[in-house]
Amino acid sequence: MNDIISINRQFLIMAREASKSRSGEIMTGLSRTALDRIAQMTLDEIDAMARDIGISVISIRLTETEMDRLLSLQGLQKAAYSVSIAASARPRGGTGSFPTSRQATEA
Repeated sequence: MNDIISINRQFLIMAREASKSRSGEIMTGLSRTALDRIAQMTLDEIDAMARDIGISVISIRLTETEMDRLLSLQGLQKAAYSVSIAASARPRGGTGSFPTSRQATEA
């Protein structure tokens, strides 16, 4: 469980930084709405979410076929292929909002 907490925290902090970039959705796989909400989170809120959510907030965005193709490529081809997949995919994270600190404590 400590690994999931650590990975979640690192991802949320990275997503907060990526929210400043126009390519944040491609880098993270999150919608602009989700990135904007993460950008507003304090480190305490990020730590609480990472610790309390109990599941990974990240997942593999490649299909099995895409992973096989990626493994067959060399060098910079891998990065180009990955970016093309990410750019053509719809960001996950939806348009819903994260709960506010108050809503989270009331739940």
